[in-house]
Amino acid sequence: MKEMDLHPSLGHADVDGLCLLVDEAAREQGVIVAFSDRSGGVSKVPFATLNLSTRAGDVKAAVIENRGRLMRSVGLTPESLAFLKQVHGAQVVDESAAHTGCEGDVVVITKPGTTAGVLAADCVPVVVLGEDGLAAIHAGWRGLVGGAIEAGVARVGRPVAAWVGPSIKGCCYEVGHDVVGAFHEKALPVADGRHVDTGAAAYALLVRTGVERSAAANICTSCDKRYFSHRRDGMTGRQAGIAAFI
Repeated sequence: MKEMDLHPSLGHADVDGLCLLVDEAAREQGVIVAFSDRSGGVSKVPFATLNLSTRAGDVKAAVIENRGRLMRSVGLTPESLAFLKQVHGAQVVDESAAHTGCEGDVVVITKPGTTAGVLAADCVPVVVLGEDGLAAIHAGWRGLVGGAIEAGVARVGRPVAAWVGPSIKGCCYEVGHDVVGAFHEKALPVADGRHVDTGAAAYALLVRTGVERSAAANICTSCDKRYFSHRRDGMTGRQAGIAAFI
């Protein structure tokens, strides 16, 4: 992999009706990083409109069209997109098995040809670039305390940069004392005695694992109705974080 000196950032890009958070500087160095919201797709309520999950209850044909729109908007082929069967764990799947529909919450790629994707509707999507690869990580509170971030970082080699996508924040994510206790046990930031912030926790773990350069979206998926939120809406769609080498 070529030497990179990335200073990660995230900015809005409107492409063909889709509103994405992207890092244009990363693209210039051969890496695509993008986080979708719910706009620009064809799905109907309650999945309106850019639902990217085939497991949420949406019409499959609509999801396939939505995935195609997302991939074409960033100049990638729909066939390259790999989503896992996410199980809120820390299992890592590499590009050789990523298209098989196996279980896992971390996709690691090392070359062009596969687009690593994770789905979320409050959980935090994270992308990590290292000297040996690129990881897309899905992390809810169980993944955060269970080592998903650390597993992804460990598999990509010396970290170069990371990006933390939109997720539910401490303002809206009310949890039980067991979750707060689990965060305390792992020394993760806690908003108060009943609320945690998945994005802040992900960022803290990236720093702890040696990632010196990170960008984080200051967007709460529950507050901001541009995003799908399971906590806010119950039955709903899923947005995505995607990463690829070009």
